Amino acid sequence: MTETAELNPPISYDSMPRRKIVCLDMKSFYASVEAVKRGLDPFRKMLAVIGDADRPGSVILAASPALKSRYGIGTGDRVFDLPSDEKIITVEPRMSLYIERSLEITELLTEFAPIDDIFVYSIDESWIDLTDVPDQGKGFRRRARELQHEIYRRFNLVASLGLGPNMFIAKAAMDIEGKKTGLARWTYEDIPEKLWPAELSECWGIGSRLEKKFNQYGIKKVGDIARLDEDFFERRLGVMGRQIYQHAWGIDFSRPEGFYDSSRSSFGRGITLFEDYKNRQRLLTVIYNLCEEICFRARRDGLAGRTVSLGLAFSHSHPESGLQAQKTMSSPCQLEGEVTEACSELLEENYRGEPVRRVNVALSNLSSAEDIRLDFFSDRSRRRQLAQIRDQIRRQHGAGALSFGRSLCEKNLHERIKYNIGGHKA
Repeated sequence: MTETAELNPPISYDSMPRRKIVCLDMKSFYASVEAVKRGLDPFRKMLAVIGDADRPGSVILAASPALKSRYGIGTGDRVFDLPSDEKIITVEPRMSLYIERSLEITELLTEFAPIDDIFVYSIDESWIDLTDVPDQGKGFRRRARELQHEIYRRFNLVASLGLGPNMFIAKAAMDIEGKKTGLARWTYEDIPEKLWPAELSECWGIGSRLEKKFNQYGIKKVGDIARLDEDFFERRLGVMGRQIYQHAWGIDFSRPEGFYDSSRSSFGRGITLFEDYKNRQRLLTVIYNLCEEICFRARRDGLAGRTVSLGLAFSHSHPESGLQAQKTMSSPCQLEGEVTEACSELLEENYRGEPVRRVNVALSNLSSAEDIRLDFFSDRSRRRQLAQIRDQIRRQHGAGALSFGRSLCEKNLHERIKYNIGGHKA
Protein backbone atom coordinates (compact mmCIF):
# COMPACT_ATOMS: atom_id res chain seq x y z
CA MET A 1 0.00 0.00 0.00
CA THR A 2 1.22 3.49 -0.84
CA GLU A 3 0.45 6.04 1.85
CA THR A 4 -0.32 9.65 1.06
CA ALA A 5 2.62 11.98 1.60
CA GLU A 6 0.64 14.33 3.82
CA LEU A 7 -2.60 13.68 5.70
CA ASN A 8 -5.00 16.32 4.47
CA PRO A 9 -8.75 15.83 3.94
CA PRO A 10 -9.72 15.35 0.28
CA ILE A 11 -12.04 18.34 0.64
CA SER A 12 -11.28 21.30 2.87
CA TYR A 13 -13.25 21.26 6.11
CA ASP A 14 -13.82 24.99 5.59
CA SER A 15 -16.24 24.11 2.77
CA MET A 16 -18.02 21.36 4.75
CA PRO A 17 -21.52 21.75 6.22
CA ARG A 18 -21.54 22.64 9.90
CA ARG A 19 -25.05 21.73 10.84
CA LYS A 20 -26.52 20.66 14.18
CA ILE A 21 -27.36 17.01 13.61
CA VAL A 22 -28.45 14.61 16.34
CA CYS A 23 -28.33 10.82 15.84
CA LEU A 24 -30.59 9.11 18.33
CA ASP A 25 -30.59 5.42 19.26
CA MET A 26 -33.01 3.90 21.76
CA LYS A 27 -31.04 1.72 24.19
CA SER A 28 -32.07 -1.97 24.12
CA PHE A 29 -35.37 -0.83 22.65
CA TYR A 30 -37.48 -4.00 22.52
CA ALA A 31 -36.32 -5.23 25.93
CA SER A 32 -36.67 -1.80 27.53
CA VAL A 33 -40.20 -1.33 26.18
CA GLU A 34 -41.18 -4.76 27.54
CA ALA A 35 -39.63 -4.02 30.94
CA VAL A 36 -41.30 -0.59 31.26
CA LYS A 37 -44.63 -2.08 30.18
CA ARG A 38 -44.31 -4.44 33.17
CA GLY A 39 -43.38 -1.64 35.56
CA LEU A 40 -39.75 -2.81 35.69
CA ASP A 41 -36.45 -0.94 35.40
CA PRO A 42 -34.51 -2.40 32.43
CA PHE A 43 -31.26 -1.33 34.10
CA ARG A 44 -32.07 -3.43 37.15
CA LYS A 45 -34.13 -6.33 35.80
CA MET A 46 -32.76 -8.98 33.46
CA LEU A 47 -35.13 -9.47 30.51
CA ALA A 48 -34.69 -11.09 27.10
CA VAL A 49 -36.99 -10.82 24.09
CA ILE A 50 -36.80 -14.12 22.22
CA GLY A 51 -38.14 -15.15 18.84
CA ASP A 52 -39.76 -18.42 19.93
CA ALA A 53 -39.98 -19.57 23.54
CA ASP A 54 -40.46 -23.19 22.48
CA ARG A 55 -37.15 -23.49 20.62
CA PRO A 56 -33.87 -23.47 22.61
CA GLY A 57 -32.05 -22.45 19.43
CA SER A 58 -34.24 -19.40 18.93
CA VAL A 59 -32.51 -16.04 18.56
CA ILE A 60 -32.47 -13.43 21.32
CA LEU A 61 -33.86 -10.31 19.66
CA ALA A 62 -33.05 -7.96 22.53
CA ALA A 63 -31.61 -8.03 26.03
CA SER A 64 -32.08 -5.49 28.79
CA PRO A 65 -29.00 -3.50 29.90
CA ALA A 66 -29.06 -5.42 33.19
CA LEU A 67 -28.83 -8.77 31.37
CA LYS A 68 -26.05 -7.51 29.11
CA SER A 69 -24.11 -6.16 32.07
CA ARG A 70 -24.47 -9.26 34.27
CA TYR A 71 -24.00 -12.06 31.74
CA GLY A 72 -22.85 -10.44 28.50
CA ILE A 73 -25.97 -11.64 26.68
CA GLY A 74 -26.97 -9.54 23.68
CA THR A 75 -28.87 -9.44 20.40
CA GLY A 76 -28.06 -12.43 18.19
CA ASP A 77 -27.25 -14.83 21.01
CA ARG A 78 -29.38 -17.95 21.37
CA VAL A 79 -31.82 -19.01 24.06
CA PHE A 80 -29.49 -21.85 25.07
CA ASP A 81 -26.84 -19.19 25.83
CA LEU A 82 -28.98 -17.88 28.69
CA PRO A 83 -27.63 -18.95 32.07
CA SER A 84 -29.86 -20.86 34.46
CA ASP A 85 -30.99 -17.92 36.57
CA GLU A 86 -34.56 -17.67 37.78
CA LYS A 87 -34.27 -13.88 37.82
CA ILE A 88 -34.08 -13.78 34.00
CA ILE A 89 -37.44 -12.94 32.41
CA THR A 90 -38.04 -14.19 28.86
CA VAL A 91 -40.81 -12.78 26.67
CA GLU A 92 -41.89 -13.16 23.04
CA PRO A 93 -41.83 -10.04 20.86
CA ARG A 94 -44.82 -7.76 20.42
CA MET A 95 -43.90 -5.84 17.29
CA SER A 96 -47.07 -3.78 17.20
CA LEU A 97 -46.22 -2.46 20.69
CA TYR A 98 -42.69 -1.51 19.60
CA ILE A 99 -43.96 0.20 16.46
CA GLU A 100 -46.57 2.10 18.48
CA ARG A 101 -43.90 3.32 20.91
CA SER A 102 -41.55 4.20 18.04
CA LEU A 103 -44.25 6.31 16.42
CA GLU A 104 -44.90 8.06 19.73
CA ILE A 105 -41.20 8.87 20.06
CA THR A 106 -41.16 10.20 16.48
CA GLU A 107 -44.16 12.37 17.30
CA LEU A 108 -42.19 13.75 20.24
CA LEU A 109 -39.27 14.53 17.92
CA THR A 110 -41.57 16.77 15.88
CA GLU A 111 -41.86 18.99 18.96
CA PHE A 112 -38.14 19.69 18.57
CA ALA A 113 -37.83 19.89 14.76
CA PRO A 114 -40.09 19.93 11.67
CA ILE A 115 -40.95 16.50 10.25
CA ASP A 116 -38.93 17.30 7.11
CA ASP A 117 -35.81 17.60 9.30
CA ILE A 118 -36.28 14.15 10.83
CA PHE A 119 -35.14 10.91 9.21
CA VAL A 120 -36.33 7.67 10.81
CA TYR A 121 -33.59 5.16 10.01
CA SER A 122 -35.15 2.19 11.82
CA ILE A 123 -37.65 1.42 14.55
CA ASP A 124 -35.18 2.57 17.23
CA GLU A 125 -32.87 5.03 15.46
CA SER A 126 -33.37 8.47 13.92
CA TRP A 127 -31.54 11.61 12.83
CA ILE A 128 -32.82 15.09 13.72
CA ASP A 129 -31.52 18.32 12.19
CA LEU A 130 -31.74 21.17 14.72
CA THR A 131 -29.81 23.68 12.60
CA ASP A 132 -32.76 25.91 11.72
CA VAL A 133 -34.60 25.51 15.03
CA PRO A 134 -34.18 28.47 17.44
CA ASP A 135 -32.48 27.18 20.59
CA GLN A 136 -33.51 30.20 22.71
CA GLY A 137 -29.88 30.74 23.68
CA LYS A 138 -29.53 27.26 25.16
CA GLY A 139 -26.98 25.91 22.70
CA PHE A 140 -26.86 22.71 20.67
CA ARG A 141 -25.73 20.32 23.41
CA ARG A 142 -28.24 21.57 25.97
CA ARG A 143 -31.10 21.35 23.47
CA ALA A 144 -30.10 17.75 22.69
CA ARG A 145 -30.02 16.99 26.42
CA GLU A 146 -33.55 18.35 26.74
CA LEU A 147 -34.68 15.98 23.99
CA GLN A 148 -32.99 13.06 25.75
CA HIS A 149 -34.57 13.95 29.11
CA GLU A 150 -38.03 14.42 27.58
CA ILE A 151 -37.92 10.94 26.03
CA TYR A 152 -37.09 9.48 29.42
CA ARG A 153 -39.72 11.58 31.21
CA ARG A 154 -42.53 10.48 28.91
CA PHE A 155 -41.58 6.88 28.19
CA ASN A 156 -39.03 5.83 30.85
CA LEU A 157 -36.76 4.86 27.94
CA VAL A 158 -33.09 5.82 27.56
CA ALA A 159 -31.74 7.27 24.32
CA SER A 160 -28.07 7.44 23.33
CA LEU A 161 -27.20 10.58 21.35
CA GLY A 162 -24.47 11.49 18.92
CA LEU A 163 -24.05 15.14 17.88
CA GLY A 164 -22.14 16.29 14.83
CA PRO A 165 -21.93 18.73 11.91
CA ASN A 166 -23.27 16.09 9.48
CA MET A 167 -25.17 12.80 9.54
CA PHE A 168 -22.13 10.52 9.39
CA ILE A 169 -20.19 12.21 12.19
CA ALA A 170 -23.33 12.30 14.37
CA LYS A 171 -23.84 8.57 13.88
CA ALA A 172 -20.17 7.73 14.41
CA ALA A 173 -20.19 9.77 17.62
CA MET A 174 -23.26 7.90 18.82
CA ASP A 175 -22.04 4.42 17.83
CA ILE A 176 -18.49 4.74 19.12
CA GLU A 177 -18.86 7.02 22.14
CA GLY A 178 -22.47 7.98 22.80
CA LYS A 179 -23.66 4.42 23.47
CA LYS A 180 -21.17 4.29 26.36
CA THR A 181 -21.52 7.81 27.74
CA GLY A 182 -25.12 8.69 26.82
CA LEU A 183 -24.17 11.73 24.73
CA ALA A 184 -21.16 12.52 22.56
CA ARG A 185 -20.45 15.53 20.39
CA TRP A 186 -17.82 15.34 17.64
CA THR A 187 -16.51 17.95 15.23
CA TYR A 188 -14.41 17.59 12.08
CA GLU A 189 -11.34 18.31 14.17
CA ASP A 190 -12.09 15.26 16.36
CA ILE A 191 -11.86 12.76 13.48
CA PRO A 192 -8.15 11.80 13.78
CA GLU A 193 -8.36 11.33 17.54
CA LYS A 194 -11.78 9.69 17.88
CA LEU A 195 -12.71 8.02 14.58
CA TRP A 196 -9.40 6.80 13.21
CA PRO A 197 -8.55 4.44 16.12
CA ALA A 198 -11.93 2.66 15.69
CA GLU A 199 -12.22 -0.85 14.32
CA LEU A 200 -13.68 -1.08 10.81
CA SER A 201 -16.71 -2.92 12.21
CA GLU A 202 -17.52 0.17 14.29
CA CYS A 203 -17.75 2.37 11.20
CA TRP A 204 -21.20 2.76 9.68
CA GLY A 205 -21.33 1.42 6.14
CA ILE A 206 -18.62 -1.23 6.53
CA GLY A 207 -20.10 -4.71 6.89
CA SER A 208 -18.33 -7.89 7.94
CA ARG A 209 -17.62 -9.02 4.35
CA LEU A 210 -16.07 -5.69 3.41
CA GLU A 211 -14.07 -5.67 6.65
CA LYS A 212 -12.52 -9.05 5.75
CA LYS A 213 -11.72 -7.77 2.29
CA PHE A 214 -10.01 -4.67 3.70
CA ASN A 215 -8.09 -6.79 6.22
CA GLN A 216 -6.47 -8.61 3.29
CA TYR A 217 -4.91 -5.28 2.28
CA GLY A 218 -3.69 -4.63 5.82
CA ILE A 219 -6.50 -2.18 6.57
CA LYS A 220 -7.52 -2.78 10.19
CA LYS A 221 -8.61 0.61 11.52
CA VAL A 222 -10.60 3.50 10.10
CA GLY A 223 -7.41 5.59 10.13
CA ASP A 224 -5.83 3.10 7.73
CA ILE A 225 -8.46 4.09 5.17
CA ALA A 226 -7.70 7.80 5.58
CA ARG A 227 -3.95 7.20 5.13
CA LEU A 228 -4.41 5.77 1.64
CA ASP A 229 -5.28 7.48 -1.63
CA GLU A 230 -8.95 7.84 -2.52
CA ASP A 231 -8.21 6.16 -5.87
CA PHE A 232 -7.21 2.98 -4.03
CA PHE A 233 -10.80 2.50 -2.89
CA GLU A 234 -12.54 3.92 -5.94
CA ARG A 235 -10.69 1.49 -8.24
CA ARG A 236 -11.88 -1.46 -6.16
CA LEU A 237 -15.36 -0.39 -5.05
CA GLY A 238 -16.38 2.42 -7.40
CA VAL A 239 -18.55 5.20 -5.99
CA MET A 240 -18.99 3.23 -2.76
CA GLY A 241 -15.22 3.19 -2.26
CA ARG A 242 -15.06 6.96 -2.60
CA GLN A 243 -17.84 7.35 -0.04
CA ILE A 244 -16.08 5.06 2.45
CA TYR A 245 -12.87 7.05 1.99
CA GLN A 246 -14.68 10.35 2.56
CA HIS A 247 -16.44 8.93 5.63
CA ALA A 248 -13.03 8.06 7.08
CA TRP A 249 -12.36 11.80 6.98
CA GLY A 250 -15.82 12.62 8.40
CA ILE A 251 -17.07 14.04 5.09
CA ASP A 252 -20.79 13.65 4.36
CA PHE A 253 -23.09 15.99 2.42
CA SER A 254 -26.36 14.10 3.03
CA ARG A 255 -29.20 15.70 4.97
CA PRO A 256 -31.93 14.20 7.17
CA GLU A 257 -35.23 14.05 5.29
CA GLY A 258 -38.65 13.39 6.72
CA PHE A 259 -41.16 10.68 5.88
CA TYR A 260 -42.51 12.91 3.10
CA ASP A 261 -40.77 15.53 1.02
CA SER A 262 -42.35 18.93 0.69
CA SER A 263 -45.40 18.67 -1.52
CA ARG A 264 -44.11 21.64 -3.51
CA SER A 265 -41.12 19.66 -4.81
CA SER A 266 -41.90 15.96 -4.50
CA PHE A 267 -43.95 13.24 -2.84
CA GLY A 268 -41.92 10.54 -1.16
CA ARG A 269 -42.51 7.52 1.01
CA GLY A 270 -40.15 5.01 2.55
CA ILE A 271 -40.21 2.09 4.94
CA THR A 272 -37.62 0.11 6.87
CA LEU A 273 -38.31 -3.61 6.56
CA PHE A 274 -38.08 -5.90 9.56
CA GLU A 275 -36.25 -8.59 7.60
CA ASP A 276 -34.00 -8.69 4.53
CA TYR A 277 -35.88 -8.90 1.22
CA LYS A 278 -34.20 -10.56 -1.78
CA ASN A 279 -37.22 -11.67 -3.80
CA ARG A 280 -38.04 -9.27 -6.64
CA GLN A 281 -41.81 -9.86 -6.48
CA ARG A 282 -41.89 -9.21 -2.74
CA LEU A 283 -40.01 -5.97 -3.31
CA LEU A 284 -42.47 -4.96 -6.02
CA THR A 285 -45.35 -5.54 -3.61
CA VAL A 286 -43.71 -3.19 -1.09
CA ILE A 287 -43.01 -0.68 -3.86
CA TYR A 288 -46.62 -0.83 -5.01
CA ASN A 289 -47.87 -0.14 -1.48
CA LEU A 290 -45.57 2.90 -1.28
CA CYS A 291 -46.74 4.08 -4.71
CA GLU A 292 -50.34 3.84 -3.53
CA GLU A 293 -49.59 6.26 -0.69
CA ILE A 294 -47.61 8.65 -2.91
CA CYS A 295 -50.21 8.77 -5.69
CA PHE A 296 -53.11 9.18 -3.26
CA ARG A 297 -51.39 12.31 -1.87
CA ALA A 298 -50.56 13.59 -5.36
CA ARG A 299 -54.19 13.25 -6.51
CA ARG A 300 -55.42 14.80 -3.28
CA ASP A 301 -53.25 17.89 -3.94
CA GLY A 302 -54.10 18.02 -7.66
CA LEU A 303 -50.51 17.33 -8.76
CA ALA A 304 -48.71 14.88 -11.03
CA GLY A 305 -45.02 14.09 -11.50
CA ARG A 306 -42.73 13.14 -14.38
CA THR A 307 -39.70 11.80 -12.44
CA VAL A 308 -39.84 8.58 -10.42
CA SER A 309 -36.99 7.80 -7.99
CA LEU A 310 -36.30 4.44 -6.36
CA GLY A 311 -33.92 3.97 -3.46
CA LEU A 312 -32.91 0.67 -1.86
CA ALA A 313 -30.81 0.44 1.32
CA PHE A 314 -29.07 -2.89 1.67
CA SER A 315 -28.60 -4.94 4.83
CA HIS A 316 -25.76 -3.91 7.17
CA SER A 317 -24.04 -7.22 6.34
CA HIS A 318 -23.71 -6.29 2.66
CA PRO A 319 -20.53 -4.49 1.51
CA GLU A 320 -22.52 -1.88 -0.44
CA SER A 321 -24.96 0.46 1.29
CA GLY A 322 -27.61 0.53 -1.46
CA LEU A 323 -28.62 1.99 -4.79
CA GLN A 324 -30.45 5.04 -6.14
CA ALA A 325 -32.01 5.29 -9.59
CA GLN A 326 -34.55 7.50 -11.32
CA LYS A 327 -36.57 7.65 -14.51
CA THR A 328 -38.20 10.65 -16.17
CA MET A 329 -41.37 9.90 -18.12
CA SER A 330 -42.65 11.63 -21.21
CA SER A 331 -45.71 13.06 -19.44
CA PRO A 332 -46.79 13.66 -15.82
CA CYS A 333 -48.58 10.87 -13.98
CA GLN A 334 -50.36 10.30 -10.65
CA LEU A 335 -51.50 6.67 -11.02
CA GLU A 336 -49.88 4.01 -8.82
CA GLY A 337 -49.78 1.54 -11.71
CA GLU A 338 -47.68 3.85 -13.85
CA VAL A 339 -45.33 4.82 -11.01
CA THR A 340 -44.95 1.16 -10.03
CA GLU A 341 -44.19 0.24 -13.66
CA ALA A 342 -41.42 2.86 -13.74
CA CYS A 343 -40.02 1.47 -10.46
CA SER A 344 -40.21 -2.04 -11.87
CA GLU A 345 -38.07 -0.97 -14.84
CA LEU A 346 -35.55 0.66 -12.48
CA LEU A 347 -35.48 -2.51 -10.38
CA GLU A 348 -34.90 -4.66 -13.45
CA GLU A 349 -32.05 -2.44 -14.65
CA ASN A 350 -30.24 -1.96 -11.35
CA TYR A 351 -31.12 -4.64 -8.77
CA ARG A 352 -28.99 -7.80 -8.61
CA GLY A 353 -30.53 -9.69 -5.71
CA GLU A 354 -28.85 -7.86 -2.83
CA PRO A 355 -30.52 -8.12 0.64
CA VAL A 356 -32.76 -5.03 0.96
CA ARG A 357 -33.64 -3.52 4.35
CA ARG A 358 -35.23 -0.19 3.34
CA VAL A 359 -37.23 0.95 0.30
CA ASN A 360 -37.86 4.56 -0.74
CA VAL A 361 -39.98 5.82 -3.64
CA ALA A 362 -40.45 9.43 -4.72
CA LEU A 363 -42.42 11.26 -7.40
CA SER A 364 -40.96 14.64 -8.38
CA ASN A 365 -40.75 17.14 -11.23
CA LEU A 366 -44.32 18.08 -10.31
CA SER A 367 -46.91 20.02 -12.25
CA SER A 368 -50.64 20.55 -12.11
CA ALA A 369 -52.73 17.45 -12.80
CA GLU A 370 -54.43 19.52 -15.48
CA ASP A 371 -51.25 19.04 -17.55
CA ILE A 372 -52.01 15.33 -17.91
CA ARG A 373 -53.06 14.60 -21.49
CA LEU A 374 -56.24 12.52 -21.45
CA ASP A 375 -58.45 11.13 -24.13
CA PHE A 376 -61.90 10.79 -22.54
CA PHE A 377 -62.34 7.31 -23.97
CA SER A 378 -58.77 6.14 -23.30
CA ASP A 379 -57.78 3.42 -20.84
CA ARG A 380 -55.73 5.97 -18.89
CA SER A 381 -58.77 8.17 -18.46
CA ARG A 382 -60.79 5.24 -17.11
CA ARG A 383 -57.99 4.30 -14.71
CA ARG A 384 -57.85 7.86 -13.45
CA GLN A 385 -61.61 7.87 -12.85
CA LEU A 386 -61.33 4.57 -10.95
CA ALA A 387 -58.52 6.03 -8.85
CA GLN A 388 -60.65 9.05 -7.96
CA ILE A 389 -63.52 6.75 -6.90
CA ARG A 390 -61.12 4.70 -4.80
CA ASP A 391 -59.75 7.87 -3.19
CA GLN A 392 -63.27 8.91 -2.24
CA ILE A 393 -63.90 5.49 -0.61
CA ARG A 394 -60.62 5.76 1.23
CA ARG A 395 -61.44 9.21 2.59
CA GLN A 396 -64.85 8.06 3.77
CA HIS A 397 -64.01 4.60 5.12
CA GLY A 398 -60.26 4.48 5.71
CA ALA A 399 -57.17 3.31 3.82
CA GLY A 400 -57.95 -0.39 4.18
CA ALA A 401 -61.50 -0.24 2.85
CA LEU A 402 -60.51 -1.10 -0.72
CA SER A 403 -57.30 -2.68 -2.02
CA PHE A 404 -56.04 -3.85 -5.39
CA GLY A 405 -55.06 -7.49 -5.83
CA ARG A 406 -51.35 -6.73 -5.49
CA SER A 407 -52.03 -5.20 -2.07
CA LEU A 408 -53.55 -8.48 -0.94
CA CYS A 409 -50.45 -10.49 -1.87
CA GLU A 410 -48.48 -12.25 0.82
CA LYS A 411 -45.99 -9.96 2.60
CA ASN A 412 -47.58 -6.70 1.49
CA LEU A 413 -47.17 -3.84 3.96
CA HIS A 414 -50.82 -3.50 4.94
CA GLU A 415 -51.15 -7.19 5.67
CA ARG A 416 -47.86 -7.34 7.54
CA ILE A 417 -48.70 -4.42 9.78
CA LYS A 418 -52.21 -5.67 10.45
CA TYR A 419 -51.44 -9.31 11.21
CA ASN A 420 -47.81 -10.34 11.48
CA ILE A 421 -45.21 -7.61 11.59
CA GLY A 422 -41.71 -8.49 10.47
CA GLY A 423 -42.16 -12.20 11.05
CA HIS A 424 -43.03 -11.71 14.74
CA LYS A 425 -46.32 -11.76 16.57
CA ALA A 426 -48.08 -8.43 16.69
